[in-house]
Amino acid sequence: MLFKDLAIYNRLWKIFDYMGFSLYNYKASEAGELRLEGKEGFERIITSLRGSIYVDELRLGERDIAYIPSGRETSIKFDRGSIIYIAEAKAANRHPFYIKRFSDSHAYDIGEGSYRRRVYVTIGEEDPADSIIAGYVEGEKGGWTSYPPHRHDEKPEAYIFYNLGGGFGVQIIMDEEREIAYIVRDYDVVLIPRGYHPNVCTSLSGCSYLWIISAPPDKRDLSVTIHPAFREIPMGRTHLKIRKE
Repeated sequence: MLFKDLAIYNRLWKIFDYMGFSLYNYKASEAGELRLEGKEGFERIITSLRGSIYVDELRLGERDIAYIPSGRETSIKFDRGSIIYIAEAKAANRHPFYIKRFSDSHAYDIGEGSYRRRVYVTIGEEDPADSIIAGYVEGEKGGWTSYPPHRHDEKPEAYIFYNLGGGFGVQIIMDEEREIAYIVRDYDVVLIPRGYHPNVCTSLSGCSYLWIISAPPDKRDLSVTIHPAFREIPMGRTHLKIRKE
């Protein structure tokens, strides 16, 4: 499902809500503060793709991520021009509040040639959370990412694209019932409920995006199934756990 970026400023708006997995956006045309009420039974993450912000008085640089536990009220202070995303997913447990710096992400150089990219796992399996896993991808100009095509149908995922500039990307979603291709530009969001989901971007920019997975507690990992036609494609060192099927 494609959600085109909207020119909505100074208002928190919900991009989607899919089975308890939600994504919100706030674009600031002026400095200010946003207060989030605590929500029992849901954990959140907060990040800024443009501009530094303060979450509960702690500074986050661009692409740093704050984890907000179930029930916790939160304050976000921001400068003019900030672009903030808040994801929400179900949580039965109340974990500690923490911040993961982008610079501390686990980084993986994956693939080769036309599908070489760098993947950052910022909130990983080892970090305290019930549902959320999150990080970033930065691809080569004109290259493919999320490749070879893989799927994890029980774990919906969202891609939030950025740094495409004057370029654009093509996000593909395929399963037994459909094959869909979306044109994506900066700050467009694609929700992937199921299916294989490779993408490719123009030679003006690589595919860069924030990825967020909402997983059931007993399946909160990075296990995937590779498309049968692509199982022999070399990946090298990877953050994914390839299922042997």
